Amino acid sequence: MIIVSAADECFAAHFAAMLHSAWTHHPTADFRLLDCGIKPETIADLKGFATIRGIRLTVIKIDIAMLRDLPTTKLLSVAAYARVLIPELFLDSVERVLYLDADCIVVGDLTALWQFDMGNAAIAAVPDQMEHGLDLDEQCDVNSGVMLMNLAIWRRERLASVALAFARNHLPSLCDQPSINVACAGKIAYLPERWNFLLNKPDRLERWSEPSIIHCAGPKKPWVYSDVPFAPIYLYHRNQTPFAIEPPRTPFRSSLRKTLNLLIGRRKYWDQLIIARRSQAFATAYFDRIAQAGLIA
Repeated sequence: MIIVSAADECFAAHFAAMLHSAWTHHPTADFRLLDCGIKPETIADLKGFATIRGIRLTVIKIDIAMLRDLPTTKLLSVAAYARVLIPELFLDSVERVLYLDADCIVVGDLTALWQFDMGNAAIAAVPDQMEHGLDLDEQCDVNSGVMLMNLAIWRRERLASVALAFARNHLPSLCDQPSINVACAGKIAYLPERWNFLLNKPDRLERWSEPSIIHCAGPKKPWVYSDVPFAPIYLYHRNQTPFAIEPPRTPFRSSLRKTLNLLIGRRKYWDQLIIARRSQAFATAYFDRIAQAGLIA
């Protein structure tokens, strides 16, 4: 299994948490980090951590100068585009990789995902309702934070060039994501939501599902707010790395606001309360499971 991620200095610590979580479940996986502007001392910390743990980590330096003309946002840097360079960074003999955003946390076995039959698809990913202001085919909307990539298709059809050209011409607000959707249109296999559980999505009970990969997308960041679903899992894996932090104390929503909205019967807040309790139960079961398997550090 080859797992690839990308990060700049701002996301290096989150990558370390993701790395530890994925290695916990797949200790023999081959990990590649696309370095998009990480400080040398941080790279040294990451490599030292990987060596001590026995993690197979290779760091690939990316020349971000060639990406600087691409559109970015306050939250998304040019590192977001590094994933489209992956097909050219591997030998032709490597036909498949699993890309994970640096702010993902793996909470289950990924074997079924890695072995997923892609057929002639360029990527396999989870559907996402994007808000980018572009008139795109809804059938090709997927989240680019978790992608099983068929590198042979990407190389043969020069999909990286198509994606980067679209980004330069249309300036999409979500950076790489609309570009990848356009480049891979008609060549996308759809995955169940558990393979990319977006923290900004489960605000309704019907959107709840138990995850195998948690993606800390959106404003609810477990390193910023104390009441984010699955925060204890993120903090556990983060604190096994050289970038340990104290649990945040500020809630995303104040207790008073939650209580008032619960009292007036707002469904959204009752759903969020139930989701919070389900995520707590999931976290408890998760720690029990990895402890019984001898995976707790």
